[in-house]
Amino acid sequence: MTTTTINLNLTGEKIQYLSTDYLGNFIALTSQYNIVSSVIDAPLDLRPGIKIIKIINEERILVVLTDSDLIENALIIDYQGNTLVKFSIGTYINDIIINGKKIIVSYYDQGVLGTKGPNNDALAVFNLNGKQIFGFNSSTLGQKLIDCYCTANLGNSKVVFNGYGNFSLQELDLNTLKLTAYETPDLCIGATSLSTKANNLIFHSTYKDKTSFFVWNLQSNEVKKIPSEFKNINATDHGIFYKVYRKSFMLIDPLEYI
Repeated sequence: MTTTTINLNLTGEKIQYLSTDYLGNFIALTSQYNIVSSVIDAPLDLRPGIKIIKIINEERILVVLTDSDLIENALIIDYQGNTLVKFSIGTYINDIIINGKKIIVSYYDQGVLGTKGPNNDALAVFNLNGKQIFGFNSSTLGQKLIDCYCTANLGNSKVVFNGYGNFSLQELDLNTLKLTAYETPDLCIGATSLSTKANNLIFHSTYKDKTSFFVWNLQSNEVKKIPSEFKNINATDHGIFYKVYRKSFMLIDPLEYI
């Protein structure tokens, strides 16, 4: 297992929210509502009240606002801060991942069981015009999800996810919007972070073990445990996880040699 620490060199403020890709290209919101990023040259002058900020691609950024009373509580902006799209992304968001021209959003149980919106679907997919094109609970004929614990990209056109209420691992093809379900190994159930690399699904913080990584190989169906002491970590692509501190973050690679 290898780790890399990236310092944001903040003075008089700390990280409020941060997202990164597997290479360490990050964007962060500070406690003083400043936007700090490794990929944007000019500072962004955005309104207060930002909850989540994520890079979509080389031209666009996704911003989620804290005011849940707003019907349109999400913005897609350019790198100069100009608003391109406004839309409703739902409330009680757990995580957001980007796959090509799709935005995939997972929700906590408070959102799934709460006010009417995309959040009722547990997992929703939006295009870059802000239109919801898929919702898990609206689409499945099987058992619904009450809480979507974790999501991850599986290549360029698929995502995997699971959660509470339906413990199967769900694979969603983002081109056809068709679902495939797999029986989740017992050791991996309840994980709150998930990444993929090659044929491996890497889970962290399961019901039975809050610190170890569990690697499920889809070809062999074997599960391997990688002990660690990390808690409360997030996942990005290519088997990489990250932990956010006050003024820095650490990239974690549990599968260094795979």
